[in-house]
Amino acid sequence: MVNPTDIQFNEDDKNLFQVDDPRLRADALRHSVLPRLHVVMNESISTIQRIYDIDLLEDSIVGFHPQFRTKRNFELKLLYGSAGVSLAGKRTLGKWHGVQRRDNKQVQIVPYRYGIELTNEGLTLYLTNQWMKGLTEESQKKLFDFHFKFQKTVYFLSHISGLTQLLFWQSLALDQNISDLKQYYDYMYDIKSYENDFISEAIHYPITTESLFGKTYALSNKISSLVLRFACFYPVYDSYIQIAKDEPVRIDTLFDKLKQELARILEDEQEYPDDSQQSASQQPELAQDNAKQAAEAGIRVMPALRWQVFQRNNWKCVACGRGSEDGIILHVDHIIPRSKGGIDSLNNYQTLCHICNIGKSNKDSTDLRLPAKMKTKPTKQSL
Repeated sequence: MVNPTDIQFNEDDKNLFQVDDPRLRADALRHSVLPRLHVVMNESISTIQRIYDIDLLEDSIVGFHPQFRTKRNFELKLLYGSAGVSLAGKRTLGKWHGVQRRDNKQVQIVPYRYGIELTNEGLTLYLTNQWMKGLTEESQKKLFDFHFKFQKTVYFLSHISGLTQLLFWQSLALDQNISDLKQYYDYMYDIKSYENDFISEAIHYPITTESLFGKTYALSNKISSLVLRFACFYPVYDSYIQIAKDEPVRIDTLFDKLKQELARILEDEQEYPDDSQQSASQQPELAQDNAKQAAEAGIRVMPALRWQVFQRNNWKCVACGRGSEDGIILHVDHIIPRSKGGIDSLNNYQTLCHICNIGKSNKDSTDLRLPAKMKTKPTKQSL
């Protein structure tokens, strides 16, 4: 299982969106970026289920974009500009009684996505209700009615989560405190413009473990943890799902549980203040170890080389042969550490998964690249 503390996004990931080789960029998104985003989403789901005491996967699935075809008739030419992971309603019949299609066919999937997206700008949260078309005007109006009825709660949740509401085809940012919000919704309904999305400002690179998961929840820092922000705005997405199921929304109940969680966090912060203010002189050995670790972490592979190493090693760990489909995170390792004279060159790099990388210290010069025949996974016949 991947430890969340292994997850971060740095300048290498930002520069990936400047790579002009479509295949290399696509493979890097598929095998390196999306697995890390999946870890962030899994932590978000766990946090949501703990705060609200619900099983959100009863109605939703985790989706990924881009979705990569295993076979193509033509060479890939598209340069993907983003990668993301999101919650979306399950594709099924007999669940979505609250919405209807314009062609009168039974609804199998609803057009609501609540997700996390990485671009060259950084990491953003978003909620959209328009990634697919085809629902009736009456179905769209149900969302408008919900937003008008619970506008104060939605506004508060969007504020603490750092999301801005975008309305109308011009994606015009609208302050929900205006007095004629219903009139605005009625106008959108009349002109058949149903865009009613939310998006956050990007968390810019480097995106650290603390900004993703938080050393503490850092409420004093406007909830800097992305996972907590995602959980805070979840009741709005949940309301969309409840409406699509033709069941009462439960945003007030979820909001009460969220307030209890935020109160608990504030109490914990006051009782156990951040120990990072403790001077390094009080813990000299720990400070020295941290300095060494920081120095090692600061040694990064040049962006173009990093992706070339992964590509050369077929996007798999050279020690155990596992790849992203096995739920691991890939790292680039110096075969001969720089502390022992190792140079920054393609021949001195190897791809290791997060598990094998733990077992190789910066004092270990072992070349873990195995013969090709040893890297193949055992078949059922050989087990």
